[in-house]
Amino acid sequence: MDYVKAFTTITLILAGLGGVSYNLFRDDGWLEIILGKWWQAQLDNPVVAITVTIAVAVIGKLWYDHNRATGKASKLPDVLIYIIMATGVYFLYQLVVNGSF
Repeated sequence: MDYVKAFTTITLILAGLGGVSYNLFRDDGWLEIILGKWWQAQLDNPVVAITVTIAVAVIGKLWYDHNRATGKASKLPDVLIYIIMATGVYFLYQLVVNGSF
């Protein structure tokens, strides 16, 4: 039974990562859309975009340092695995129903 559980977990993780990677890096994919919008925002409002980018980096650094200093065990890795497995279910469903991601 443990082998079935492990096989299912690995299959869903691989399907999730494969589906996200495919949709992220293909032509007209998510990465191209996101970076295109971000780049357009940089060109339209450079002061606001640069300020927001710096603020996000600083807040992320402070959050990371705080978590390391307190030494608390985070549930985030478990949550991320479950999210990747859920995307694996979604992409496998899309593959079965539509024949593609």
